[in-house]
Amino acid sequence: MNTPNSAHDYCGEGDTGGPATEVIRLNCHERIQHLLVLVTFIILVITGYMLKIPESWIIGMGDWGELIFAYRGLAHRICGVAMILTSFYHLAYIAVCKDGRSFLKEMIPTWKDAKDIVHNIGYYLGTRPEPPKFKRFDYREKAEYLALVAGTIIISVTGILLWSEAYWSKFVLDLSLLIHGMEAILATLAIIVWHFYAVHWKPGQFPMSTVWLDGKMSAHHLRMEHPLQYEELVQAGKLVPVEDGDHGHGHDGTGGSRSFGKGVLGLLSFGSIFFFAFVSVLLLKMLYFPPSVTSVTQTPDHNKLMEFISSGQAKKTDTHFHNTDETVKLIIAQPPICVTCHGTLPHGKSPDIRSFLNMHNYFMACETCHIRQADAPGEVHYVWYDNLTEDIVTAIDEKKNGNYSARLVPVATVDGRTKRLDEPTNPDFIKEYIAQKDRLTPEEQARAKVVLHRDMSKKPLQCTECHGREPYINFHQVGYSKERAESLYRTEVADMIDRYMKFYLPTMFDSDLMKKQKMEELELEDRSTN
Repeated sequence: MNTPNSAHDYCGEGDTGGPATEVIRLNCHERIQHLLVLVTFIILVITGYMLKIPESWIIGMGDWGELIFAYRGLAHRICGVAMILTSFYHLAYIAVCKDGRSFLKEMIPTWKDAKDIVHNIGYYLGTRPEPPKFKRFDYREKAEYLALVAGTIIISVTGILLWSEAYWSKFVLDLSLLIHGMEAILATLAIIVWHFYAVHWKPGQFPMSTVWLDGKMSAHHLRMEHPLQYEELVQAGKLVPVEDGDHGHGHDGTGGSRSFGKGVLGLLSFGSIFFFAFVSVLLLKMLYFPPSVTSVTQTPDHNKLMEFISSGQAKKTDTHFHNTDETVKLIIAQPPICVTCHGTLPHGKSPDIRSFLNMHNYFMACETCHIRQADAPGEVHYVWYDNLTEDIVTAIDEKKNGNYSARLVPVATVDGRTKRLDEPTNPDFIKEYIAQKDRLTPEEQARAKVVLHRDMSKKPLQCTECHGREPYINFHQVGYSKERAESLYRTEVADMIDRYMKFYLPTMFDSDLMKKQKMEELELEDRSTN
């Protein structure tokens, strides 16, 4: 293949050794690099956006969903490495090859590009009679190339940081995750609304330009898209001039004659339109329009609402975000005494995080968080017990999404004997207190509660102690799969609560003294997460 060696050598020779009828737009190296970027980019987009798929979809796929996601991360990382290696291939090409150095030189923006932007805007607005004339690369192609370079650097660096998360702080990882995701979205939308339209879909190009396949562009196409380069090559005698009356269409200048190959390319182009349309709709839905939930309950009329507000039932539920009734209570055949007093939704004092805390009561005993291992009478491990039979459960079904019909209970081993820590050491005193508490004074109740909770730790576990890099409980050992355990260690809920408590909205614009005072109040209420 005759590859270009200078600004004038982008043409292959004609059949008789004279001027050519087409120009070599992309040489072999450039087409290989483009193909590698194309394949890796598409796989990276698919495997990356899979993280945004609703979990219900994955569960609906059954074993296939688990299998696909087991290889999703591997495929994403392999293609990420392949894209980085392709970037090094491109760097070597523009540094070593003469063609590459020429490519880079002509990609560098010049003052003419700035004037072309103004000229083209004037043409679109009707103040200029004709568009500007471009050389080998116009300002749009240069901008797209520079955006590709910048985007590849950004997404590669942040991807490597996320891959090697054990070596970086939480701030670095959170920032990298944000930048990595936003750059991926920007790149995807740029490919859809910019690159594919300009190269394949716009009038005169549709259904597809084949430059990325054979690297060649017809003289007619060159004259339309890059007239300055066309005039330069014609004047140098390297390209056959196109007659003014020649209005041939298509990449090869044959007037768009039909063939099997063109039919296949047309089908691919139409398919890409539908594919990118689907990706765009799905992306917008996932980012800006979360799934809606249709209520199955009827909205009470005004009179019933006022009746409820004035009733005693409203007062029972005013410590929760939602009205808590028997339909949301956890059913336990032999409820422990702590549940008898506090109920299955006991957290009501912290309005900012109580819903997250109460969620845990569906799958773990109170003592799991309220008795620290250091305060237990012996060596502690954790066991699942069935809510109805109190039998030990050796395996939980993760597809139930936390509703396992069993709860995780801390068990202590003392002198070779095991003891469930959700069983109080003073049951007789607790029963006597429950029977007489209405006759006790507030002071007597306070003293009794000290005795009632003597086995509890002074400070319960905080969110980030379990959901962090060094988890308090090894979720894999207690029965979760390795993948599920890893997701729990990095759950965004704990991070969100941690950021919320440190950056509480009413104190955002307070002085440092006010912020310090607020944090001290949170510490006193055991609402901090550190």
